[in-house]
Amino acid sequence: MSPIKLVGFDLDDCLFNSTGLSQIARIKGIDAMINLGLKIGRQKALLLIQEIVDEYGSNSSNHYDYFIRRLNQYENYSISFNEQVRYVAAAVMAYHAQKIKLIALYDDVKKCLENLKDNLIKTAIITDGIPVKQYEKILRLGINDLIDLVVISDEIAIRKPNPKLFSYCLNKFQVKGHETIYVGDNIYKDIVPAKQNKIHTVYIHRGGKYDIKITGEKIADENKPDYEISKLNEIFDIITELNKKY
Repeated sequence: MSPIKLVGFDLDDCLFNSTGLSQIARIKGIDAMINLGLKIGRQKALLLIQEIVDEYGSNSSNHYDYFIRRLNQYENYSISFNEQVRYVAAAVMAYHAQKIKLIALYDDVKKCLENLKDNLIKTAIITDGIPVKQYEKILRLGINDLIDLVVISDEIAIRKPNPKLFSYCLNKFQVKGHETIYVGDNIYKDIVPAKQNKIHTVYIHRGGKYDIKITGEKIADENKPDYEISKLNEIFDIITELNKKY
């Protein structure tokens, strides 16, 4: 058997605080519509936009469109087409301005990626999402040159938790599961499919919406990660431990 050759990572809420950033930016979008003249209580608006995010998923590009449509169709507002366009445009502008302003890596990421590169260990990101949005995040975070391969579900029409997304990555590098570590923050989308590929699984606690320390969810033994960490530099001890077994 060979030593660890590849370390893969999830992107959102693993390498940067995606959930927190999106929530802050979404609020800015609501505030922009209200400042432009939308007659709605701020708290009501925030509850409604969160309801839409929960229903359509955080990666939807149409949250504000659905927000206005729901006000017109369900809440009996009478917002004209021209007003709708202006409100949505203002919200989108504010949302993206805030995300661009605040997007940043967790403080342990860059050093970890640099150390992996120095140790000639390949790196990959395996993530769900719209390719242009995910690549934008990677570029804005400044890690494009530190990642050897980016695998985005919508590019190859395979979405987590389908284990084929992970086997695709292994095949690209021509490595085996036991030569690979994968770090993720979601038990069912990251850990389970990686385990099905015999990849060594590392669950990172970031305090996000899927963090089992926050949710208190009990994980079945067969789905438990091989390791749990709170900081990325802990993976080097894991790599050393695994390499000693080979």
